[in-house]
Amino acid sequence: MATAKRLARLLIPREVRNWLRSPTGSMGWAWAQAKYFAGATQVVQIRPGWSLICHPAAYRFAYSAQINDPDQVAEFDSFVQAITPGAVLFDVGAHFGLFSLATLHYGGASAKSVAVDPSPIAAAFIKKQAKLNGLSGRLRVLQAAASDRVGWQGMVSVGILSNGYFVRPSSEHTNSELTLTPTITLDQLAEDFKLSPSHVKVDVEGHELAVIRGSVKLLSGENAPVLFIELHNEIVRQSGGSPDEILCLLKTLRYKTFATSGDRLDDQAILDRPLIRIVAKKDLRGPEAVQDRLPEEPLTEFSDSILLVS
Repeated sequence: MATAKRLARLLIPREVRNWLRSPTGSMGWAWAQAKYFAGATQVVQIRPGWSLICHPAAYRFAYSAQINDPDQVAEFDSFVQAITPGAVLFDVGAHFGLFSLATLHYGGASAKSVAVDPSPIAAAFIKKQAKLNGLSGRLRVLQAAASDRVGWQGMVSVGILSNGYFVRPSSEHTNSELTLTPTITLDQLAEDFKLSPSHVKVDVEGHELAVIRGSVKLLSGENAPVLFIELHNEIVRQSGGSPDEILCLLKTLRYKTFATSGDRLDDQAILDRPLIRIVAKKDLRGPEAVQDRLPEEPLTEFSDSILLVS
């Protein structure tokens, strides 16, 4: 079985195998693409008072999780509540860019976002969504992997099976399956774009520690951003890492960790979960201060005229 699998990796191009793994999803994607090229779009209501003009694949392959999955709904609503006028987001592992689009809506006309994702499918999709909604001037898209160094990294496309994700390779992947992808640190990103983010969202499938290590300068200042991090503890353990390393680093940087509900989270509550979405906020009051809940942020509403185009 292992030999047959290895032969398939060597003889069948990865793009073909990705499509064959999920024929229904692959056909759905192809049909949505055909409709888009024929000029079709759809309007998707993300939240009451906020709708997006979308590529026909947007709901099924991108935005349905933030509408239907309870954990992701809670995370997204917590993020929306934290957005203030003029917010600047670094959207790391942006996928199809919903957090970036939310920032530009709820943060008003002066809000900005930089969306970072290694997947060419995701990067192209975000650009389409920005153009459809008249947001290209405020949403920059960088096809790269955020890490702890600037350079290059071999990555693996998992295709439509996982909605266009790129992931770092395992020991089973052959060199022919890898796509050489640029890597960037958030410290370098801030310097290149001359931006100081108010919010950073991180969803990088187990490589959260590398992202935070590459952001130490950014996270050390008095105006350090609020962090929304998806911690993949099980993936980290399976790859031989220790999930508590990122928690130690966040403590060193004087960040406190909270659930998306706003309740304080201790390390053990985080480490007990195979996957958990947390909010981390800089504590500027000193190590002796105790904070049991995130402060409530008023939800700022803006007219859809900011976002939608005719």
